[in-house]
Amino acid sequence: MISVRSVGLLAMLWFFLILLPEQGSSSNEHVRIAKHTQGVSRSSYLSPGGEFHISWSWLSLPEDRIMALTFDDGPVERDLEISALLQHNDIEATFFFIGQKVEQSPGIVKKVSAAHHEIGYHSYRHQKLSWIPAVDLKEDFRLGKSALAELGIVPNWFRPPYGLFNAKVIKTARSEGLETILWTIDPKDWTGVSPRTITKRVVAMFHPGAVLLFHSNHSATLQALPQIIEAARAGNYRLVSLSEWHRTIQAAHCRHDKSYCSPTVTAKNVQTTIDTVQKMDVTPMVSSLEIAMVTQPTVIKRHSHPLNRKRGRHKTAIPMRAPAAVSQENHVRPLPFL
Repeated sequence: MISVRSVGLLAMLWFFLILLPEQGSSSNEHVRIAKHTQGVSRSSYLSPGGEFHISWSWLSLPEDRIMALTFDDGPVERDLEISALLQHNDIEATFFFIGQKVEQSPGIVKKVSAAHHEIGYHSYRHQKLSWIPAVDLKEDFRLGKSALAELGIVPNWFRPPYGLFNAKVIKTARSEGLETILWTIDPKDWTGVSPRTITKRVVAMFHPGAVLLFHSNHSATLQALPQIIEAARAGNYRLVSLSEWHRTIQAAHCRHDKSYCSPTVTAKNVQTTIDTVQKMDVTPMVSSLEIAMVTQPTVIKRHSHPLNRKRGRHKTAIPMRAPAAVSQENHVRPLPFL
């Protein structure tokens, strides 16, 4: 006769062997969470699954002083106020919207997008995606992308809710054409802190290449933005969207690595360098000779784009153009690179 204790043990065994694997929690899908402790030293989760690394010291030119401005958990009415403030200051940002809210407030999404801001994906229901089965995860992306597609929007960036992710989430996002991005500065505006505290926390951690995390469904965030924008400009930083951030990081990478820079990236960043130095009221961070070095690319040979490397080689080398390297070889913690 089977005892009650034996039945309990069998039930527990059945749960761990049957139910848990169904949730996709195998050993190679360890759940990770982005660090809420901020700063440059906490950047290891910025680009989960990134194949390339970049050192902060590579961001040495005036146009490298960029910070990506991102807002989560919309669309909400306050997004329109934030968008208007940014537009008044000639700033473009990236808004990570929740699919279900997109369906409920399509008008807000259209207005934010029309203001030239970038729209990213933040899940369909804002649930912990690493905890759900693979089939439900695929459905989440399908529903969310469909909601955005109805408005003519195709997102390029994905941020997992709560910063929770595993290999399954990253792989699914990539299969949907989305790159996962987290953050380097989190003022924890979602905890209900004051605008002054938000500003103080963010400004204290400014650094070239930063990714700032805000939540537009909190009023204190909007109230803190004017002071943050003012402080960024005082430090000669540009607040940009994630795509502009990525182009700048990409240019710094190929400049340092003496590898292929696409003509679009090279030309755009050369012009930004000239414009930035001309507009500065302070002593430029680089000399005119260094700027001339960047504006005069040298011809090198590479078999493939450094940001899209594949196994194997082409039969013949492809000549490509890249600017001469202008960098500092300081040892710093690497930043996962897209």
